[in-house]
Amino acid sequence: MQRQATIGSLALSLVLASSQAFAQQPAPDEPRLEEARAQYRNGVQAFQRGRFGEATVHFERSFRARPHPATLYNAAEARMRAGDTVGALSQLRELLAMTSPAPDADLATRARALAGQMGERDLQPTAPVAVSTPCPTCPTCPEAPSCPPLPPPEVVTSRISGGAWALGGAALVFTAVGAGFLGVAIDNSSTYTDAGANLDLQTRIRDQGETYRTIGIVGLAVGVGAAVGAVWMFTHPQERRVAAPVARLDFGISPGGLSVAGTF
Repeated sequence: MQRQATIGSLALSLVLASSQAFAQQPAPDEPRLEEARAQYRNGVQAFQRGRFGEATVHFERSFRARPHPATLYNAAEARMRAGDTVGALSQLRELLAMTSPAPDADLATRARALAGQMGERDLQPTAPVAVSTPCPTCPTCPEAPSCPPLPPPEVVTSRISGGAWALGGAALVFTAVGAGFLGVAIDNSSTYTDAGANLDLQTRIRDQGETYRTIGIVGLAVGVGAAVGAVWMFTHPQERRVAAPVARLDFGISPGGLSVAGTF
């Protein structure tokens, strides 16, 4: 009940402050006046609902549209209740320093009383900003540095190394040799499995066939590996970068007449 009574009493002061804020000054342009009134009403409604942070935002927007000490007091009150005592005290000091319009004695007393609730017993207005000598003329910006010269044009050429051709040839040779030995081993297998053949001949042919089969398998494996390497080298040629020739004409005078030479 005590919190509701406090909010209710402040709502009454907000309404009274609204009549001061929008009636005691020469009327500004109509859009800004309407903006200030709308933001003020929204601040009052938010404060009555206990949404003090939202109320602070609306009061400060109203103050920016139409500066008045009463509006700034309400913003400080809402900011204090939202928990920002440092910001609230800063706004109360700004309130006491206002001159156009200046706060009346009653509003200044209320501002100091509100500051006392936050532990500030001797609230003083914000010190006016000292006006120094006029700002000097902005110095002339230095000239932008010249752009660096463009790099000379380059011609990129690619070529397939001789190792790729050698590896491709080796792949063909090893594949052919391996296939040949493996074919001989398969052809001879019918001989040493023939029941009518000589036993000694079967043994020798079987041993020879096993050797040929091993050579054939190894040859095929090496040939496939060499082929894979050759394909990679063919698809990744070496790049060479050289400076592109620049067209140039040179004129000269000699006893024999006018001479012209150029590079293209």
